[in-house]
Amino acid sequence: MNPKNFFGELRRRNVYKAAVAYIVAGWALAQGIAQVFPVFDVSNWVVRLVVVLIVIGFPITLVCAWAFEITPEGIKSTEEADAMPPSSRPSNRTWIYIVVIGASVSLSLFFLGRYTAGTRTMSSGDKKSIAVLPFASLSENKNDAYFADGVQDQILTNLAKVSDLKVISHTSVRQYKTGAERNMREIGRQLGVAYIMEGSVQRARDRLRINAQLIDARSDTHVWAETYDRTAADLFAIQSELAQSIVTQLKAKLSPQQKAEIEERPTQDLDAFELYLQAKAIVDSYLNATDVRAALLQALKSLEEAIQRDPKFVSAYCYVARANDLLFFFDLDPTPDRISLADTAVKAALQLRPDSAEAHFAQGDYYFRCLRDYDRALEELAIARPGLPNSTPFLILSGYINRRRNHFSDAERDFSAAFALDPRNPNAYNLLADTYVLQRRFPEAVHVYDNVLAAGEDVPIVRFRRASCAFSGTGDSGPLRDILAKSPEMEFAGSQTPARVLMAMLDGNYAEADRALADSPRQDFQDIDLSFYFPKSWYQAMIARAKGDSARARAALRECREILAQRLIIKPEHARTIAVLAQVDAGLGQKDLAIREAQHAIDLMPISKDSYDGALVLEGLAQVYTWSGDRDRAIGLVQKLVTMPSYINYARLKLHPLWSPLRGEPRFEKIVNSLAPTRAK
Repeated sequence: MNPKNFFGELRRRNVYKAAVAYIVAGWALAQGIAQVFPVFDVSNWVVRLVVVLIVIGFPITLVCAWAFEITPEGIKSTEEADAMPPSSRPSNRTWIYIVVIGASVSLSLFFLGRYTAGTRTMSSGDKKSIAVLPFASLSENKNDAYFADGVQDQILTNLAKVSDLKVISHTSVRQYKTGAERNMREIGRQLGVAYIMEGSVQRARDRLRINAQLIDARSDTHVWAETYDRTAADLFAIQSELAQSIVTQLKAKLSPQQKAEIEERPTQDLDAFELYLQAKAIVDSYLNATDVRAALLQALKSLEEAIQRDPKFVSAYCYVARANDLLFFFDLDPTPDRISLADTAVKAALQLRPDSAEAHFAQGDYYFRCLRDYDRALEELAIARPGLPNSTPFLILSGYINRRRNHFSDAERDFSAAFALDPRNPNAYNLLADTYVLQRRFPEAVHVYDNVLAAGEDVPIVRFRRASCAFSGTGDSGPLRDILAKSPEMEFAGSQTPARVLMAMLDGNYAEADRALADSPRQDFQDIDLSFYFPKSWYQAMIARAKGDSARARAALRECREILAQRLIIKPEHARTIAVLAQVDAGLGQKDLAIREAQHAIDLMPISKDSYDGALVLEGLAQVYTWSGDRDRAIGLVQKLVTMPSYINYARLKLHPLWSPLRGEPRFEKIVNSLAPTRAK
């Protein structure tokens, strides 16, 4: 065919017009979709797929335009259209209508997306909110990965000092590893932020290159980027400059004091800084450790090396204090030496920097965990508060203290704020959910874990804790059994083995209960709360007693008593240990001794002093009466416990073997029914 005739034929068959109409309409539609789809959390791959389909449709449209015409009588082949009378042939204006309609639809989608996206941003996220994701290490030396983590960590720490910003904490952002494709819109939604910062670090000898970019997570667009080529000695100066650039980009207010704190170098020794970062990651997420004691001891080893390299490293001293506090508080090493080591570290930090907010926080943590002096702890937190506006550990400690002082609404506020700053921090979400559990607000506790799952933390332990909350409120063990069956190796601080034992006992399968207990290499386990470890022999006695093997039950109780007595040599006035010892003695038939011990525990830890531990030791006395045959006093205490925040709940009273002697008693059954969910009453 003659090229001149071919192009003339293209014009005659309206192929050019169809091409122009398709390009205009397709472009407009793609732009409109890009605006409106994010409003409904449609993934980026869907947007890309639509664009690809629009591109693929272009040659198909040209072929159809060559072969067919739109006529008043419908779609006809070009040959048929040519044979039609002139009045019946297609109008040349059709393509104009297509362009106008496509543009109109596109503009409508564009403004809809703009309007609704703006509304959603204002309602669900602070415009001055940011998450600093882990930086990629581009160095040839793979050991420099810790160095890249340190760069990101310090930038985040600097930004967290700015009270006009909402900065997501370390534990949550640490989950978004480098090397994988990042969906910024999805990450922004999960963390509840408007902006995301990411970057890379490359170190070669004494040279350093840091690339950083700021992204608007709402539209996945780049806002700002910068590259820093300096010597390694300039690291902290780069981090300070970078943080201040972000503050400027987000139009946040920066006080002179906050500016000075950002510009302050944490240490003069980069190797000490890397050791500190390794330890900090452990202490900040100790609940994720399979062996908490071993993890904290490893952290202390790294911190001690850091301090040897830089004896003026204030932050390292603060974390030494916190690690020792945790070892003492959770009875992982409840010795006077731990108290002394924590006290020495705090004093060193305050001597080096008397005005350090971090040091005053460490002092408050020491007063709370080691001395149980809640008033002095709150005094230290009041000093630290202005300097730690985005600190999850600060909010968690404040919540801890408020809860123990029976200020549950304040505790809920603190834990909710911590969860907002750190939605993937197990300390934050577990404590918030646990606060609801203590108040028997189980749907809200379950909803916390729904939010955790929505934030991307879809791991077996989260589903286990969600199912545990649902079980406590409803008595439905189905979801709990499912997650235990799907994750047979799951064991965090020994809290899953007691659940497996209980499920087997509820089935009357005592051989399975024995097997589940024997399969665990652990010798102690967490049960109703996360601050006390029950000896393995405690569960052996419970199983033996349930199946009527009194000889084995007594042998296990005697072994349990020896273990608890050894603990009391180290901490002679530990109320929880004394309360559990009283329950053991009640099981051994020592009623009078058991009552004296349980009452002593209550005297040491009355509810007026500590509503959390106070309720637990009061439950201990109720158990003593239960297993001593004094039903009246036992039921009276249970009735008292259901009027206050405690771990007494529907499933525990209805199903747990510890309360079996009271079952069938009308007054007890009335209490159980009062706690039942609506559908079970």
